[in-house]
Amino acid sequence: MGHAHAAWWSVPILIAALLVPSLPLARWFRSFLIVVAFLCPGLWLVLGQLAHYHLGIEFAKWLMPVFEIPLFIALVGTLLTAAGVKISFITAGAEPKPGKYDILSSVDVDRRVFLVPTLTATVGVIVAFILTATFKLTHQPITPAALVQLHDHLVLISISAVIAILALRVLNVSKNLFKASIRIMEIAVPLTAAGLLAFNLLGLHSLVWVVPAAIYYILPILAFLAAIGVLPKASTEESPYTPAIRVSLASVYALILILVAQGAYIALVWDASPNITVTFKQPQGVSYPGPYPATFLGTAPVKDTPRGLENAHLSPDSWSHVAAMWLITLAIVGSAILVERFKKPGLLYLFLVTIPMAPFFNMVGRYLAWWAGLPAGAPGGIGAMYYAGHPLKGFNIISLFVIGLVLLYTMTKSPGETKQ
Repeated sequence: MGHAHAAWWSVPILIAALLVPSLPLARWFRSFLIVVAFLCPGLWLVLGQLAHYHLGIEFAKWLMPVFEIPLFIALVGTLLTAAGVKISFITAGAEPKPGKYDILSSVDVDRRVFLVPTLTATVGVIVAFILTATFKLTHQPITPAALVQLHDHLVLISISAVIAILALRVLNVSKNLFKASIRIMEIAVPLTAAGLLAFNLLGLHSLVWVVPAAIYYILPILAFLAAIGVLPKASTEESPYTPAIRVSLASVYALILILVAQGAYIALVWDASPNITVTFKQPQGVSYPGPYPATFLGTAPVKDTPRGLENAHLSPDSWSHVAAMWLITLAIVGSAILVERFKKPGLLYLFLVTIPMAPFFNMVGRYLAWWAGLPAGAPGGIGAMYYAGHPLKGFNIISLFVIGLVLLYTMTKSPGETKQ
């Protein structure tokens, strides 16, 4: 959970970072957002998760919400402001004014993009706090088990919808198509939330939420089609690096289409009921992928699911969405940073190759790990992820972080050069 939460929090933090320069946020709230975005995920992981679960420090479990709640408030406040909601104590009469370290872009996005996903993701986060207080603190298995999906699928589908729409925007699709994509999101996300509620509370078949989720699935399809250039484009001029970014986004969205569809398949074949007892934990002494254990050990994937199939859905799908968000960010500010300021266009092309390759090798490794037809004596299938996916992902994370530090240093010396 610590791995998944800390990783996924990076996505709304990055979305918020892209929005901040154009928002009328009060200075104190900007500072608050920056501080909690930098500190809270790491402190939650080290002082909360690791201290409690690995070091056995009992009171550390109460530190986790101490770090989660401020981050949650900062992100919700930022995204609601982006959606046009007037929150006086956050804006305090401020005007949109770029800060010293802000990088401006000509890319604008309709405010409607952010309202519905922010509200539905908030519901998903609130469900998580309820699950923690009701089940985790009392050391009880979550019942029905699909309450976990009510939490994570609401958050992940909401974020995924925003990422797909942002991808359509940077890929410069026509205005009518962009408006249609927002309408699809506004229909699909609330219907999926209602379906997940009915699935859990009424015990209906998983079709009740998979069908509306299929409407959401139109969004990554559109993002893929826009990336390969078959959808109508707006008349505005594109960046000279857009063709290369299109190839990378097309690669990532091809993975997302496969992996999201796989999740629907798992839901319809194995997760058809909300009350199925499931497990993540691998039995001691059993080689990966191994059989399903005889005793209850935790939550997900479902009994009789090919071991690792759920991981092959969740892990590379998560990596792919982070990759898509990185690529969108590069499409917006990459030229200003890597080309105009650093005079290193080769770095931009390097990332456009390494970013989509990491989730690809993750997906290949996950699939090969449980493939029964792998020839006898062949190296472990999961090695594709360990020896290719992880190094590439690590390279991307570390190098982007270093570039960020160098950028801050150079902007301190000459803060006006990168604004455009």
